[in-house]
Amino acid sequence: MSKCFVLLILFVNLYGATLEAGQWKFAEHRYKYKLEDVLEADRFVEKDRYWEAYKNQDLAGYVCLSKDWTRNLVGYSGKHMETLIGMNTEGVITGVKLIFHSEPIVLIGLKDANYLKFLKQYPGKNIRKDMTVGKEISVDAITGATVTAVVQNAIVQKTAREVALRTGLMNVSKRLGRTVRQEFTPLTWKELVETSAVRNIVVPAEELGIEGPEDFLNLYFGPATIPSIGRNLLGDQVFEETLGKLAKGESAIVIFSNGNGSFKGSGFARGGIFDRFNIEQENRVYIFRDKDYRILTDIKAEGAPAIKEGGVFIVRGGDFDPARPFKFNLILSYRVQTKKEFRSFKVEYKLPDRFLE
Repeated sequence: MSKCFVLLILFVNLYGATLEAGQWKFAEHRYKYKLEDVLEADRFVEKDRYWEAYKNQDLAGYVCLSKDWTRNLVGYSGKHMETLIGMNTEGVITGVKLIFHSEPIVLIGLKDANYLKFLKQYPGKNIRKDMTVGKEISVDAITGATVTAVVQNAIVQKTAREVALRTGLMNVSKRLGRTVRQEFTPLTWKELVETSAVRNIVVPAEELGIEGPEDFLNLYFGPATIPSIGRNLLGDQVFEETLGKLAKGESAIVIFSNGNGSFKGSGFARGGIFDRFNIEQENRVYIFRDKDYRILTDIKAEGAPAIKEGGVFIVRGGDFDPARPFKFNLILSYRVQTKKEFRSFKVEYKLPDRFLE
């Protein structure tokens, strides 16, 4: 028996993982729960995928299970992190309890206690306000498990906001009756940037405690499915191929950058999830996986700069509308002496009027 084989067996036994169909199956953790764990109430009335909570005959809030609303959001292990969430009638989170997960945090020296500590920062936060990883939501408790943090944060946000929409705590702004203009107009790189068809995030090196005259990251992004933006950025062939890969209602965005830093990172190579960026549109949070991605090596618009890395990313779900504003969230890690820190950057994108009917 070879030494490598012995080490593999020891690894599997130590961490409770088995190799199945070419993928690691990590140890599963399931916890008992009661609805009262996340919201104090005298009684609960079951509704469609949530519970109404009453105290002294008055409506006190709502309780919901994430698997009923965001089952498609899965973590590093490929499985959903089932979460019980409570919120009051003002949209303030009253409690969050983890019910099931199989995230391999033990492999980086973390315990379940670290995970539970991470979740303790949600009570008291209002679902109408920003909850960005690296800013409002700290990753200190599970440093090194950024994929888990980003997905878990999306699960809490989206689940709570979906229930808030269902119960009337939140409202989606009505459409303005405007649609994307389908006519193609050739535009140079300068025109795309000056009209804000392409937005920019600049991260100076000094903001991350890095010495050097150059910016750490100079990132650009924009919607890929709008002809006068996407076709100019991608060229005819890639633009048409991108449209051909979209299911009904799906969209795509283009992201590319210069500088010494990376917006893609390496997490997606291990867990299949891009943990350094995501987008938000009203109550919805969109996370990208490696299967949603096509590499991009250059920009076709006249006068465009050379890029270090880029990609075309499909926005799954069928409910993203490029004609409406959305937020681009960038999360970068850096070190201060021996401690790992995180910085988040947020830019709102609003499609310029010239691209709308």
